[in-house]
Amino acid sequence: MKKDKKDSRKETLKNHLGNLLGEPEGKPKKSKRKEELNQEKTITEESKAEELKENPIEEDIYPVYILQRVVYETFLLCKKSDPNEAIGILLGYKYQYKGKKYVKVVDWVTGKAYSSHAYAEFTPEGVRQYTTIIEEKYGGSEDRPKIVGIFHSHPFGSNPHFSSTDYNTFLNFPYDAEHNVFVLIDPRSNYYKSYIVVNENGEKDLKEVDWIEYTVK
Repeated sequence: MKKDKKDSRKETLKNHLGNLLGEPEGKPKKSKRKEELNQEKTITEESKAEELKENPIEEDIYPVYILQRVVYETFLLCKKSDPNEAIGILLGYKYQYKGKKYVKVVDWVTGKAYSSHAYAEFTPEGVRQYTTIIEEKYGGSEDRPKIVGIFHSHPFGSNPHFSSTDYNTFLNFPYDAEHNVFVLIDPRSNYYKSYIVVNENGEKDLKEVDWIEYTVK
């Protein structure tokens, strides 16, 4: 019996993403409160099959994948920093599959920062600190994760949005590489939002995108 074309494409995608990502923890997420995210059920093979009937397999690649541990630890740091803002570096890899780019976030680091209830920026010492941590942890390995963005908190108890200061920081060197990821967190209202750097008509901007939490099994 010949394999159904969709089944074959699904298996190809699963083999490709499975080796890189582990198993998805839940459905894609966007601008949702964290408690809602934790309540979402893991996607089963049956539900995946039903979804694929309506959406081609190429649509089943999301812009951002974040390791479950990273989600938990970055959220916890932001909660501990409240009422001050927190900031940290995201580490991972950038990939492309069937013409679609996506980012896999595998780790995070931070360092000393100037911080208040409305401001957070790394000090020169903080930059040296997180750079040293990365070097000590990953050394000169060729497959070491790269800096792929920043996470940042706005502990205001509402749906968070980037400030003008955030845009000036994140859309300039060294953070402004295309498809870098920026996670914006409000530990009071439990929002965990993901953005990527896009280049439209020669101008860089931050675009909110779906993201998915994954686990390594």
